[in-house]
Amino acid sequence: MQKWLLAFAMVLLLIKVVSAQTETPLELSATTNQTPSFILTDPKEVLKHEGELVVVEGCVASAKLKNQVNGKPIFLDLFVVYPDNIVTAAIWEKDQPKFLSAADYDKKMVRITGMAEKRKNQDRITISLREPKQITILGDCK
Repeated sequence: MQKWLLAFAMVLLLIKVVSAQTETPLELSATTNQTPSFILTDPKEVLKHEGELVVVEGCVASAKLKNQVNGKPIFLDLFVVYPDNIVTAAIWEKDQPKFLSAADYDKKMVRITGMAEKRKNQDRITISLREPKQITILGDCK
């Protein structure tokens, strides 16, 4: 009887551990300075993290200043160029003096940290960059 109770307790413990690993959302600890512990490299995965702080690593397929758009952003299209892209980083006009020029980011492998914001009525994510520490150039795209 004791062996059966011990086996039953072990099964319950195992279920609890597995459940905690698959159903509990990732919580960011204060010791990590609110930085996720994973890096997203697939644009479709980024879509799954709308409203979350994310780290995305990918190639800037196109970097352009868009003077005709409200806020005159620099758009960094990650992975593929617009209109086929899913992830874009935006550097708005008021923050641009802190950053490099659009040409300096073009065709570079970058790591970007920021909030994944879904664009209106589209399956696209925009990450607004307000500080240069949010983007790191890792090298040239392959």
